Amino acid sequence: MQVEGKLFGWFETGLEGVVWALEQDGVAGYDGLFILEEGDHLVISSPSGQVLFDDYIVTDTEIGKEPRPFSQIVQPQAKGLWIHWTQKGFSPDKWAELFISEVNRGLLTKKQG
Repeated sequence: MQVEGKLFGWFETGLEGVVWALEQDGVAGYDGLFILEEGDHLVISSPSGQVLFDDYIVTDTEIGKEPRPFSQIVQPQAKGLWIHWTQKGFSPDKWAELFISEVNRGLLTKKQG
């Protein structure tokens, strides 16, 4: 399955951090929400059409870990936000910027299975 749309950092109560996602063009609400997962293939393009990333998602859940205030939980963060993972080979802030700017587009091919 392949979908195109705007990339963004999605969060809601219970997620305990930002999840990297794509909002499918022309499809509103949860029906158009696609969460990036290990093994998916993603092409990220800038507003000018420059390809910024073209590879499979390989999650790194260790980079950027910090203790949460008043908690024993240690979780990755990027650009002041709690996140779940960073693409392997990226700094947390550089990866997050691709999504939280909400200007980049994605072509997402979901992994099989």
